[in-house]
Amino acid sequence: MMPTPLTPTDFPALFARLRSIVEPQVNPLAAPWPCFVLFFSWSDGQRRADVVSATALTFAEAWDVGMERAKQTAGATGVAVQWLRVDWVENVEGTTWEALRGRLEQTKRNYFRCGLSLDSSFRHAFLETELNANAMLYGGAAHAHAVVNSKNFERYATIRHQLANVDFADAREVYIFSTRGAFTSLQSQEVHLLHGTGLNAGRRIIEHLQPADVRALVTSGSRYLAGQVQQGGRFHYGWHPCFDRAISTYNTLRHASSVYAMLEAWEVTRDNDLKIAIDAALHYLVNELIKPMELPSGVQAAFLVDTRDEIKLGGNGVCLLALVKYSQLTGSAEYLTLLEQLATGILFMQDADSGKFSHVLNYPDLSVKQEFRIIYYDGEAAFGLMRLYGLTADARWLEAVEKAFGHFIEADHWKAHDHWLSYCVNELTRHKPLEAYYKFGIQNFAGYLDFVIGRVTTFPTLLELMMAAEQMIGRLQQQPEMAHLLAEVDLDRFFHALHSRAQRLLNGYFWPELAMYFANPGRITGSFFIRHHAFRVRIDDVEHYLSGFVAYLSYLNKQQQSESSTSGRQWSASVIQSVTQGTWLTPPPSEWTANGLCIYVPAMQAGNVVVARVGETDRGIPVPVIRRMHTRPVGVITSDPDVQAQLKDLPVLHVADTGKAILAMGSYARKQMSGAVLAVTGSAGKTTLVAMLADALNAYGQTAASAFNANLPHGLSWNLASINWDTPHVVLEVAVGNMGKSALIARPNISIFTNIQPAHLGKSSTITDIARTKSMIFRGMSAGSIVILNRDMLEWETVYQAAMEQDLNIVTYGTTAQSDFQLVDHDALRQSATVRIRGRDITYPIGAAGLHMALNSVAVLAAVLALNYPLEPALERIARFTALSGRGQELELTLDGRHMTIIDHAYNANPGSMQAALEHLRDMKHARRRVAVLGEMAELGPEAPMLHADLAAVVERCGIDRVYVMGELYTGFWEQLPAARRGRHTNSLDELKSALSEELADEDVVLLKGSNSTGIHHIVAWMKVCAQAQAVPTASKPTGNTPHQA
Repeated sequence: MMPTPLTPTDFPALFARLRSIVEPQVNPLAAPWPCFVLFFSWSDGQRRADVVSATALTFAEAWDVGMERAKQTAGATGVAVQWLRVDWVENVEGTTWEALRGRLEQTKRNYFRCGLSLDSSFRHAFLETELNANAMLYGGAAHAHAVVNSKNFERYATIRHQLANVDFADAREVYIFSTRGAFTSLQSQEVHLLHGTGLNAGRRIIEHLQPADVRALVTSGSRYLAGQVQQGGRFHYGWHPCFDRAISTYNTLRHASSVYAMLEAWEVTRDNDLKIAIDAALHYLVNELIKPMELPSGVQAAFLVDTRDEIKLGGNGVCLLALVKYSQLTGSAEYLTLLEQLATGILFMQDADSGKFSHVLNYPDLSVKQEFRIIYYDGEAAFGLMRLYGLTADARWLEAVEKAFGHFIEADHWKAHDHWLSYCVNELTRHKPLEAYYKFGIQNFAGYLDFVIGRVTTFPTLLELMMAAEQMIGRLQQQPEMAHLLAEVDLDRFFHALHSRAQRLLNGYFWPELAMYFANPGRITGSFFIRHHAFRVRIDDVEHYLSGFVAYLSYLNKQQQSESSTSGRQWSASVIQSVTQGTWLTPPPSEWTANGLCIYVPAMQAGNVVVARVGETDRGIPVPVIRRMHTRPVGVITSDPDVQAQLKDLPVLHVADTGKAILAMGSYARKQMSGAVLAVTGSAGKTTLVAMLADALNAYGQTAASAFNANLPHGLSWNLASINWDTPHVVLEVAVGNMGKSALIARPNISIFTNIQPAHLGKSSTITDIARTKSMIFRGMSAGSIVILNRDMLEWETVYQAAMEQDLNIVTYGTTAQSDFQLVDHDALRQSATVRIRGRDITYPIGAAGLHMALNSVAVLAAVLALNYPLEPALERIARFTALSGRGQELELTLDGRHMTIIDHAYNANPGSMQAALEHLRDMKHARRRVAVLGEMAELGPEAPMLHADLAAVVERCGIDRVYVMGELYTGFWEQLPAARRGRHTNSLDELKSALSEELADEDVVLLKGSNSTGIHHIVAWMKVCAQAQAVPTASKPTGNTPHQA
């Protein structure tokens, strides 16, 4: 869902944001031109941008005039502005239309990257982006170069300047100018400076692509493709964006190859919406486009059938790629039979003697229509067969590819420099590392590097060619016997070509600052285009950009890991020894590294070092358990030298104190981290907020979060020690226990403070003491860091003053009007929230129910903007987020024939979280009865009975129909509770189970909530087990050595 448009008062705020960045960049023009020429462009993200310009003697005057014109125009048109761009003129050149036409003849179509003014005063001027987005210099596919399209020129001149006629006479003067610019949006506080002239003109400056940048491109491009999948599984094939015209043709081969690219992207993003689109497109492919056929030999085959009843060799090849990738990623065997039939179809199209393929057959008679059409088909077919061989190890497919390569080599196919052949030879040399195949692979790119570097168009398949070649080179470098082959390759130039091509592809991405000038920006933003084909956006265009960037991301990640390894940026033997001040009793082998630390068996990951527990009070894993672990550790840290004899097969590090060693590794890891570290603390809601925030930040780059609720110093430390040091985002949960030490370990860049509740109180401590203790999180933060505070919390002044004392930048959220991020409305029925962010309202859906979840989402948005990210990706994640087990998860269970909805809030409880849980129950619609099952709230101090009794008013206000409680602390509560709302007041879990078994009814909605120590979570587990047991038919129940429930 798109955010609700902002109020008109936000337009000046956008101008102010840009002005602070733009003004220092702008220099006056020399005479005879106006001193300052500014262009202001804005769009609502759905319609073509409006543009106004202003000239003046001073920057301030030009800015003020332009801003006023923009405000008047925007007000008149009623556009809800989302994007604002400012361009300023830097150079001007006078010429004539005749000379300009001559210049255009030397310029590739759509590659004229300057603006044009019809007069020297810039009264009637057009930005480069206006010219190209309105096809004013495009003469159609018949013209390879740019031409003046007088019809389109006058059409837009009428719209923009009310000029019905433009004088294109040869001698008439016209003025060519170049600009630089800046862009901002309502979704982000960030201002992007834009390139001026040249191939990069008009897009944001990104000097060197980083993994997070590439991941964002992969996410965006794959979401675009997902959005093009229609309900039946067929794609919108493509668009001509200048005038928002659909491409009416279809190509089933590109349907299949686009699904393959989407699967490659899904392997990176694991985006649920992308997977849904993949499933739909794959279903259409398998059930509508692929046709099973019996060959003349009687063998069953299958073929992808395209328009004009054509069977294309490459079509079967890309079907193999898509279905093999799906099988590998999902573990499904569903398509194995179809895969064999498709491969059999390819073999039918291959000459058994020469290995040569026929490219196109007629359907359904299988006669040859065209022996050769395009070299792509050879590579697609051979690559598909190789991938199938990798899946099934059926020698037929490898044999067919080797036979085909005999023909490819003989026919000098390498001269085509085809990316599909690069993919294929890379795959072939994995399984058959023969010199002839490697030589072919090298020839395919070695003489082509100048073209890869110099080609002005984006040509996305060039990046695919280079990435496949890079993988092959990497393997060659590990084979000394093939070193002579690499002598033919200028590796420095190769990698220069690879990186320069990846950077060039940024010019084919529809950044909002470019898309805003086209007819329907909302349709194309985040997609990829081909400039010289009138900015065409077609699924196969996007597919090639996507596959190239997926491979480039993998390469960058590996390079980053390699650099970390060689620079000591990971756990080497010497680093661990130095950090823990230990001694290796059994030294690890040379080049040994670990990827993390484990002190808790369920958290064990391959590559971890484990801490051995030898004493009752030690932290770690008992030695007998270590010996039985299925996932073997790469080393052991212990304070007992005798452990060496018990674990002879593992490297063993002896330290004086394992607890101190854990803390030291956590502190060291935190100091190495290059990404943003965010900490969440508060009395309630920490774990859920950590999960929601981590899920949202995954939209912007890799994110790690606290595992297994390890929120005390040692838990924080082993979490930090197990996170890659270059992870872009790390989200930590920090509890009140030993907060001073935790703060110095976590050292957050951003912290979020959810609330203060009367929890963890001792006999003499107060809620103010809790606030002061939790506020010690600020002591781990540097001055100027951002803290996000719940403006509604108890002890606001205590927490606020503590943050001020540390000179922190305070951002507030909550329901009060003083909040920077105010939850204005929570619609429980529609499960949506309206948030006012510094005066502007945004309405969005929330996947998890409850007012407390809505407040969590507001905190997430505050964190996202604090990181200078746009809101849309986070809003999409929030819409899909579901509650965690024990923290608001909703379950549908059937017990003894009674269907019930269970709301599992049983992880823990305090007065604030108890109220939130009861409000969650209140908001459940279509409930026959709302039933609350409540355990006691622990650690409330002397006021515990009163705080329990106070819940009676909350129950009454929320309209709860029936309440079951357990424990003596509910005595006062029970006395205040009206008789009509009373279920049972019980004293044990067994008594509570009995009451629920007898009295719960069909269609009840049942909330379970209590502190962890009360065991209410055991009631949830018991209900789940009962429901599962009753769902299993008697005849299918397992027998024999089945473990029984304890």
